[in-house]
Amino acid sequence: MSSQKSYCLALDQGTFSSRAIVYDETGTALYSASRSIDLQRIDNQQVEQNADQLLSSVINVLEQVLSDQRPYRDKIISAGLATQRSSIVAWQPSNGKALSPVLSWQDTRAADWLCGFESEAQQIQSRTGLRLSAHYSVSKMQWLLQHNQNVQQAVLKQDCVITPIASYLLYHLSEDPLIHIDIANASRSLLCNIKQRDWDQQLLQLFSIPQELIARCRPTNYRYGTIKNTTIAITAVNGDQTAALYSNGEPSSEALRVNLGTGAFVLTPVTKQVLDAPAFIGSGLLAGISSSSQSTARYYIEGTVNGAGSALQWLQQNYPVLNVEEMLQSTLRSDGQQAVFINAVGNMGSPIWRSDIKAHFIDSQAMHNEVRQAVTAILESIVFLLVINIQQMQQIKSGLKKIEISGGLSNLDYVCQTLANLSEIHVERSLDTEATARGIAWLSRPNKEHWKTGQIDKSWQPQIDNALQRRYRQFRQYLQDQYAIDLPN
Repeated sequence: MSSQKSYCLALDQGTFSSRAIVYDETGTALYSASRSIDLQRIDNQQVEQNADQLLSSVINVLEQVLSDQRPYRDKIISAGLATQRSSIVAWQPSNGKALSPVLSWQDTRAADWLCGFESEAQQIQSRTGLRLSAHYSVSKMQWLLQHNQNVQQAVLKQDCVITPIASYLLYHLSEDPLIHIDIANASRSLLCNIKQRDWDQQLLQLFSIPQELIARCRPTNYRYGTIKNTTIAITAVNGDQTAALYSNGEPSSEALRVNLGTGAFVLTPVTKQVLDAPAFIGSGLLAGISSSSQSTARYYIEGTVNGAGSALQWLQQNYPVLNVEEMLQSTLRSDGQQAVFINAVGNMGSPIWRSDIKAHFIDSQAMHNEVRQAVTAILESIVFLLVINIQQMQQIKSGLKKIEISGGLSNLDYVCQTLANLSEIHVERSLDTEATARGIAWLSRPNKEHWKTGQIDKSWQPQIDNALQRRYRQFRQYLQDQYAIDLPN
């Protein structure tokens, strides 16, 4: 095998699309297929996807890249699956049929129920690395148990599991229909002990989740089975953001990974000992496992911004006269910008954690003076929140020298330069912005020695931008004055 070329397959199931990409041993993409999927926002709290459509999209792109005429088909030695974290679905293990819609990671319909556990929040965070938030799986699981009749009937028949979507997909993709989940996706549930790398029995009891309803927890690197009608072994399963950490191989301890999709996320690797440090415990940031084997685990800390691409959708829905897509294609600029946007789309994530703030422009009149300002203000708000998280990370971990940026919005040079200017950190964008797919492909490979670092498309050095700094100060001061939010310096 070492004298012949070998390939690996990445399956990347995201919020708005499913992708399959075949990579060679150097990390070069050879062939890809993509299929869009729908997202239904019923209201500000309820966000769903059709489980059958999601599954069929993955099967469709898989069939496209594995069709018989592909010359590389028989040389694919491994496959990896990366999925949306915290999105869940109830289904029947007897036949794989979905019992519910997919409740998106953005869904917070059971937030009121979760508030009843506020007294246990500190204990929960010490075990899970997560804040008590309805974005994570457990409250959605309980909502299905309490409100979905299909789920209730299947539970009585002992034919129901409620799992992250990775388990649902694995069941249908693999020759052996087992009910497994990787530790990275499992750890976004509020039910997983990240130090023990397994379900936490005390938390299962606390949240009244029966063991028989959940998937068996496995390392991220594990033989999950063989893809149906092939000899391709699924050797890695992970969350989308954590897989993105590995797009260039082992992540550098000096680098931050910023991934800009429906939400925006900033992650950096840390040692396990950091998770017990007072600086992290009081930071408002998150922690988790980015990859693991049977004997080892790698940890990270994370900042989350719920409103990135979804904030631009919010703008289009609330200001339909604006052509947001057209403005994104135009030249964005800082000069003359006045509008400032309070980005609470999907609630404010780390380190603020407030669900009582509504998304709004501080001065709506300033926004209407120049319609381009609305889009620019949204983009800047994403950067403002990212930088607040980065500043918090710098209090925990020194020596952060580079930001590796990826995801759809990273294609906007204005976003990259703004991030460099405010964070005062060098920013690099790879030519291949599909960081999640590339990362899960690398994680799946048994031999990684020929994998190359992604070619840099463009980089940005920090520049002085006094007007931008003024808007950033205005953003921070407004949060402090209106909502008594104290932010890191």
